[in-house]
Amino acid sequence: MEKNEVQIQIQTQVQRWLSRKTTTGSVRQVTGLPIALASDVGIVRSENQDRLVLLRAQVTNEKSFLVGVLCDGMGGMINGKECAELAISFFISSCIVNRQMRLKDRLLNAVNSANNAIYEKYHGDGGTTLSAFILDSDKQIEVINVGDSRIYLTTDMGFEQITTDDTVAGQLKNNFHTPEVSGLLQYIGIGPSLEPHFIELPHVDKISKLLMTSDGSHYIVQETLRRIMMPKLPASELAERLISVAKWCGGHDNASALLLTDLPSLFLKTENVYKGTIDIWDSFGEMQLFGIETASSKKTQIISDVSVDPKADINASVVSNTSARSKDEETSKNSESLDNKTKARKMRQKKEPEQPNLRIDFE
Repeated sequence: MEKNEVQIQIQTQVQRWLSRKTTTGSVRQVTGLPIALASDVGIVRSENQDRLVLLRAQVTNEKSFLVGVLCDGMGGMINGKECAELAISFFISSCIVNRQMRLKDRLLNAVNSANNAIYEKYHGDGGTTLSAFILDSDKQIEVINVGDSRIYLTTDMGFEQITTDDTVAGQLKNNFHTPEVSGLLQYIGIGPSLEPHFIELPHVDKISKLLMTSDGSHYIVQETLRRIMMPKLPASELAERLISVAKWCGGHDNASALLLTDLPSLFLKTENVYKGTIDIWDSFGEMQLFGIETASSKKTQIISDVSVDPKADINASVVSNTSARSKDEETSKNSESLDNKTKARKMRQKKEPEQPNLRIDFE
């Protein structure tokens, strides 16, 4: 199966998962990592059009990478929520299938994939912001930004916003955000004119915190935001404080945040992480993909790393998927469509402890 087909299969599953019914707000601490995701509909809006995701791909026993992405669907255009879901699902699926690329190229390719998908569907009438980072176990990091969602860093130099809003106010460093100067100059879904922004960063060891926010979280003054981020507390507590303050100040928009603390510790060896496993979190839950690759020169399937040999034949087929439905419902539904070969493979999976929930075979 071609790489594009593999991406579409992954993208479809992720988008379906992101579109599930959730509560109005949630804060989630990622187990085993100093990372938290938080999102809340706010007080004024009736629908949350923010989406944020953390992806962890265990490439080999030693190699892994993290991707964080936040999208704020544009409420004044068509289907802001769906645009955010579409953008994130194409973005992270592109990061997975293009895992051989260097980090900067991988981000750029992922942004273009998301932009093209939304533009083809809405022809410029639907869009979303996008802020993202990619960080690997070699301590390389890159960030990219489109729109007026933001990325902040805490370093020895203090707390600072490293992105520039794609608005007139942002470009002019104007703090008076009237409607005339607050409209987006570009967004994911704008089409061929898109020019995403890369930002140079200090070494990972010099970054103590990385924060991504939607405008419903960062409309409070930056000094207040800095004070919220100062304490040495778990990421989930800081994220929850930020969302609470944003709501207390009016909650006029959806508020979301993805916070990393203690970046140098992110890739310390952890137990029970399967080679070839891709974990995906949002503020409401978690899903997993499990990669199996078979090189064309081998007849036996092997559990392998996500970084497949480019010369290998690739065929992705979803064996099972767990979303908001119960495991019993999912097992019943999947068993009706699995052929005998896949049923046998599924039985083998049941005997293995803590197997991931969604399995993709690279054949």
